[in-house]
Amino acid sequence: MCITYNPTLFIHKGGRMRNYTDRQKQRFPLTRRQFLQAAPALTGLTLASFASLQAPTALWAAETPTPGGTLRHIGPQQPMFDIHATVSYATQLVNSLVLGKLVRFAMGPGVDPADFTLEPDLAERWETSPDGLTHTFYLRRGVRWEDRPPVNGRELVADDVKYSFERALAMSGYARLLGKIEKIETPDRYTVRIHHAEPFAPFRHNLAEVWTSIVAHEVEEKYGDFKSADAVRGIGPFMLQKYEPGVKSTFVKNPNYWRKGLPYLDSIEWIYLKDKGTILSLFRAGKVDIPYYDARIGRADVPSFRQTNPNYHIVFWPWLAVRTLAFRLDKKGAPWTDVRVRRAMSMAIDRKRWVEALLEGEGWTDPGPVPAPMKEWKLPTDQLGPGKKYLEYNPKEAKRLLAEAGYPNGFKAKVTNFPGYGPEYVEDLQLLVRYLKDIGIELEIVNEEYGKYISGSFLGKYEDMTWGPSSVFTEVDSYLYFFFKSGEKANRSHVNDPKLDELVLAQRRTLDKAKRKEIIDEIQRYAAEQVYYIYTPYPKNIAAWPPWVKGYWPKNSFDRGTQLQRVWIDQSAR
Repeated sequence: MCITYNPTLFIHKGGRMRNYTDRQKQRFPLTRRQFLQAAPALTGLTLASFASLQAPTALWAAETPTPGGTLRHIGPQQPMFDIHATVSYATQLVNSLVLGKLVRFAMGPGVDPADFTLEPDLAERWETSPDGLTHTFYLRRGVRWEDRPPVNGRELVADDVKYSFERALAMSGYARLLGKIEKIETPDRYTVRIHHAEPFAPFRHNLAEVWTSIVAHEVEEKYGDFKSADAVRGIGPFMLQKYEPGVKSTFVKNPNYWRKGLPYLDSIEWIYLKDKGTILSLFRAGKVDIPYYDARIGRADVPSFRQTNPNYHIVFWPWLAVRTLAFRLDKKGAPWTDVRVRRAMSMAIDRKRWVEALLEGEGWTDPGPVPAPMKEWKLPTDQLGPGKKYLEYNPKEAKRLLAEAGYPNGFKAKVTNFPGYGPEYVEDLQLLVRYLKDIGIELEIVNEEYGKYISGSFLGKYEDMTWGPSSVFTEVDSYLYFFFKSGEKANRSHVNDPKLDELVLAQRRTLDKAKRKEIIDEIQRYAAEQVYYIYTPYPKNIAAWPPWVKGYWPKNSFDRGTQLQRVWIDQSAR
């Protein structure tokens, strides 16, 4: 069976949208599943080529938003609502609709999904001392919490920020992304002053992340924590009206929201539906508006979807998360503690063929440790030095390295993963397993449910290896510190390398961007040699939404509150 590609898609590249059409029906000779079965032996595949055109002006047309309506949005079920008690992306997504932050990222139509320009949010302005040690934020006056107990519409004050940051420092798995904070002062009701023990380059940027959201102390005093739906009280564009576990959460417009006239939507139904086939059917029929938390649809579904829903927007866009195979490097005597074995495993993967054939060219062969879309920080593959060769496909050399390390016949191991991310993630892991089997390494896939995965494998608690996507970080430091800093929970490979520790900490303390870039380049070269993680090829994301959803645009962020507050429904087009 062959798939005939004849789609008309809107393609995002470099902050712009492009429309491309396969004018001549080109044929791609293998289905994804057939590719998985034949991957190591594939040669000479012919890929579809597309003509690049300008995006239709209708997508960019200035239209007057019409308030009202309900957005039906598919989203993952959060393990809890406490923003500081879990690193779950699902918890961040729902909280972003309700909570607020000091600053936010620019987002919306026309803004590059990888543009992280900071904009004022709860803080209307800020200052940083010349030595980079003191950050002062000036809060907006008259900003009020939602008008429900126990906050009862009271005004946001500096003590709320102090309380939230101290709680995050004590509890959050991301606390290290705030740097070494010595003290937090509130000289008056609307001023917060944060003092660092040493310069921390990523600090202000990281304040736009959802996990730094401001919460109210009265809520914890009443409920003991923020884990339950009853404890969801915020200052953002929406309020949680009703939580139906396993079904949906309903959010309604917050009449107290400080941005007058926003949000445009009356409500959002955040629907906890997992079955991809059911979701796609409902999306085709117009029964849901956004098919996943980032509007993602499967790559294999695009051609048929374009035929059944020709007026829907379909966008390829650069996604920042990376996918890695991590190792228990602290497991004494395990084969992968030998760098020759890790290098062999890396050389067993035909990354170029993976991207060309499985991803139709829409992806990156070298996505880590710095994600490819982070162009200002990413070191090109040809500049990686000696480590470059370990990204090249060379199964013969891989087998030689295995034999040299004492494993001429390979070995067996277990690899955990969460299959609920979607069928394409599952297929990627299966392809990785096939490549490794080709050099004698047999991996047994162990599927885990999300709760166990996010609190276990995702934080380095597994037997042999684990595979899956990272969280989405918007500052380069997060892809270095969490992956390589010894002792960090998110250091899934249990890397303990004094040289890397020194380099990772040095780039954090360096405020001069050019000098910081030199350090980050050195980290990338060294990481390529050591192969503490295997970064598998990474696809561009595909987002889709119907023509009646206006003002929507993908973003590398879990901040759905900022993204959706300007979205509106054109009822005439529904």
